[in-house]
Amino acid sequence: MPPEVLEIETPAWNSQPEPVIVTFAINDPEVVQALSELPEGPVRTDFMATAMKVGVLSLKLARGTLDTEGMRREGERLMGSLAERLSSWRELLGEEVANTLAHYFDPQSGTFTDRVHRLTRADGELATVMQQQVQAGESRLKELFERFIGENSQILRLLDPSEENHLVKALESTLAGAVTEQNQAILSQFSLDNRESALVRFLGELSSRHGDLNQALAQNMQAVVSEFSLDKEDSALSRLVERVERSQRNVASELSLDNESSALSRMYRMLEDHQQNVTRSHDALAAKLDAAVQVLQAKREEAAKGTRHGVEFEAALAAHLRPLVGSGGDILHEVGATTGVISHCKVGDHVIVLGSDKVAAGAKIVIEAKENASYDLRKTLEEADLARRNRQADLCIFVHSTKTAGASIPRFQRLGKDIVVQWTADDESTDMWLQAAIMAAQAICTQINSHDKDEAASFDKIDHAIERIRRDIDGFEEINTSANTARGAAERILSRARRMKDSLEAQTDSVWEEFLKIKRGAHRS
Repeated sequence: MPPEVLEIETPAWNSQPEPVIVTFAINDPEVVQALSELPEGPVRTDFMATAMKVGVLSLKLARGTLDTEGMRREGERLMGSLAERLSSWRELLGEEVANTLAHYFDPQSGTFTDRVHRLTRADGELATVMQQQVQAGESRLKELFERFIGENSQILRLLDPSEENHLVKALESTLAGAVTEQNQAILSQFSLDNRESALVRFLGELSSRHGDLNQALAQNMQAVVSEFSLDKEDSALSRLVERVERSQRNVASELSLDNESSALSRMYRMLEDHQQNVTRSHDALAAKLDAAVQVLQAKREEAAKGTRHGVEFEAALAAHLRPLVGSGGDILHEVGATTGVISHCKVGDHVIVLGSDKVAAGAKIVIEAKENASYDLRKTLEEADLARRNRQADLCIFVHSTKTAGASIPRFQRLGKDIVVQWTADDESTDMWLQAAIMAAQAICTQINSHDKDEAASFDKIDHAIERIRRDIDGFEEINTSANTARGAAERILSRARRMKDSLEAQTDSVWEEFLKIKRGAHRS
């Protein structure tokens, strides 16, 4: 297939140099196949420009010369453009809202204000309607009163007080006669002259039943007074006083501690016994609780010093490493339960064997996981060296749990053939540290298996690039920490940080892939 000649004009970005016309021939089958799938014109031109830019950035990354200043300028340009668009939209939205509100609620020319004024003014629509309703009601009430109680109504003619009104005269005479008869009947019932009156019958009934009322009252009063006299021993008051005094003496004796058989003494002894029983129960319960707490504390300390937490941490690390290692074509071996080349030595929990597509195919990376607060950096490096020798590995990644790592344990640091990193399954932000440690270990294995000086210099650049990536990841962690403290007001910062993190991880993967391509090409040549 003859080479295809393409003419590409790079797009002109804001504040960028003038476009450059590039004409070159392409004979790579994969590239020609990809271009043939696109129609000729701007689509193919844009695709080639993007591919060239990706290639240039990949080559820069492979050489360890990542243009951080260019990335920063692009980021500032994107953020500035986004800020300008958001500001313009905010101003436009503010103007639209202000115009709409002014159209309806402006005090001078608003439609709402004008409508309210027309309704509420003195000669407005509301006043006119109310006036019409009141006038109609007044006219109907006037007609009704005129018909029934007016000057010419029938009721006024019937109630006319003149002598010609016979109805009024008949009512007056009838009422006067009835009142007179009732007065006479009532007075006759309260008269002593009338033997049949109610008053005379009432007095006669009292005399027949009780005799002389005054004499009876005097006798009964003397009897009552005698019952309330203390001089009479068998009077009701004397008997009551005696009972009260006897009850008082009984109550006083029952409420006295001098009387051992009193109710108060018995209750006091019962409370003392109960208090002693409660005190003994509390002491026994406190002793049991202290013993249980001591046993529980001893178990916790024993578990913390033992291997249970370490086994759980190793299992969590293995579960996280499987998809991470498998996606890169490498093999993960869990060897924590088996001995290595050193007799009776099981140091080294996991071994990563680089896949056949890697430059350092077959190289081993041993991973030692520890969730133990007794390990410092010196002890860590000693056990890392033992793990490398026991598993015959080229490099050791010593993973400390962030829950138990001491002050001397770094978050991420390369120390010769060992890499020390902190990680925990409960914090996703530590995953990038572990991934960076694995990538750095793969690059170091490649460096160890290479003997060419020029290539060793390239590996030094890769080491510097990895170190810059580590600092950038540290910066992302600081951004996440700051953004999480003000999530409500800085959601855009978190989103930007996530996008930058994904972009950086993608660029790191791209650097690694390009590095592998270069190494394979160097070995083939």
